[in-house]
Amino acid sequence: MKKAKILMYHSIGTAPCGQETGSSLYSISEEDFHSQVQLVALAEHRAPGKIILTFDDGFLNNYHVAFPALREFELKAYFFITINRVGRPGYMNWEKIRELHSAGMIIGSHGMTHIILDGQSDEDLEYEIKWSKKILEEKLGAAVDYFSVPRGFCNEKVTAKAKEAGYKAIFTSNISDSDGFKSGRIAVKSGWDLEYFKKVLKNGLPLKDRTREFIKSASKKMFGARNYDRLRTRILK
Repeated sequence: MKKAKILMYHSIGTAPCGQETGSSLYSISEEDFHSQVQLVALAEHRAPGKIILTFDDGFLNNYHVAFPALREFELKAYFFITINRVGRPGYMNWEKIRELHSAGMIIGSHGMTHIILDGQSDEDLEYEIKWSKKILEEKLGAAVDYFSVPRGFCNEKVTAKAKEAGYKAIFTSNISDSDGFKSGRIAVKSGWDLEYFKKVLKNGLPLKDRTREFIKSASKKMFGARNYDRLRTRILK
């Protein structure tokens, strides 16, 4: 994919109950989101293709809130769907996902069950990566070329399985990923004010936050996926 700032969103508004610990850190208010999308539209008008918007999980509020704002400002975005959550309370159903696709939005896979893929067996990786793609393609009647790695844990085995499955690119939450197949993203957080968001659009994450993200990525590798996730959950609780 061409060099661009890739923004990662999750819930716009209030997320369904039962989400992973810490998910509220990434839940953006409707008002903030609308202001952010307006700034993205202005930036894209000046330099098209420099900012990419992505949405993980398939929340229903992505359809009711994000989708109208994107249409208002004539923007496209990637929506990554977790298959076993489709149609559940708080998540989009297939009819709404197909409507997004028909409107020109790019639909990608976010796995079957949103589990951490690092350390999974070959069989489980096939199920999460390959079969989620197959189901989406059957439901949409179109190719699905992009995969978003759940929870941000990605290793060489996950990357290899995604290539085998036929994806053109995968998206991660490690901002340093940029090898032509993996694309790292900037996670938009609920605590950002509009001035901070403007700075991110212009220059990317400030050094302090880039350092924090680097430490987080290094910690994932050092502790391993499950140990890191347990430690993070304990701290956030």
